[in-house]
Amino acid sequence: MQELSLKGCTVGIAHISGGILFFKNRDLAREYCINNIYVIQSTPKIYTLKGVNLQTKELEGVSIGVNKYKVCVANTHVVSTPDIAYDILCGTLLNKVKEKNDVPKVVRGFVRDNTLQGGRILVSSPKWSYLIEVFKKEYKIKEIKGDFVITNRFSLISYKSAGLKPPQESCTRLKTANRMIKKISSIKGLKGMLRSHVPQKGKMSVCRHGKRNATESSHIIQIQGEHISWSSLVGYPCENDYNTIQLFQK
Repeated sequence: MQELSLKGCTVGIAHISGGILFFKNRDLAREYCINNIYVIQSTPKIYTLKGVNLQTKELEGVSIGVNKYKVCVANTHVVSTPDIAYDILCGTLLNKVKEKNDVPKVVRGFVRDNTLQGGRILVSSPKWSYLIEVFKKEYKIKEIKGDFVITNRFSLISYKSAGLKPPQESCTRLKTANRMIKKISSIKGLKGMLRSHVPQKGKMSVCRHGKRNATESSHIIQIQGEHISWSSLVGYPCENDYNTIQLFQK
């Protein structure tokens, strides 16, 4: 079985009064944690943080983003292969999805035409969410209800059938985030979770300080009614403040 490298990222959705908070702590290997891979793409229809293909080190696709139809997309890494990065699928979802029923159709068509690296994708709007897992020519989709967090361990695709060994490091982050998200009712509470060092400051905390991998940036998309905003920071969340901008203003 292929041994998985220790990657990061904590992604999820929290429901608050009148809307949602969709978020990502992007964790990368130390060599990537520099500003020249932090690239924002903005058009009248989408606002995104560009993805990084960990195999080729090229910027491509979407790491986290939102479109004017209030559809949010973000991903976590599971395994690198020479295949197409799942970030490109994320970009396709943002460009093509307007409503819930679009998601399965877009994923099915994309995987039919492409072979992908291993990743997990969360697609959410204020009224619905899907978890998508992809690896090579395999994909799994599950509709999600309520608050939800993902890290870097497949839950739908079988590790045994994929010939992979499941990673252990992300489990602690997932347990911590799942426990904390139940108490979140505001963006202030979510920022506290994304800055968290439970159980201790280091490679297993949500705000990650590992020797090999660390939190490179943090992002929160807030949707309430017609209001869509993006709060972000570069660096460790525990050491920096979020800057907020309004999106798709008329």
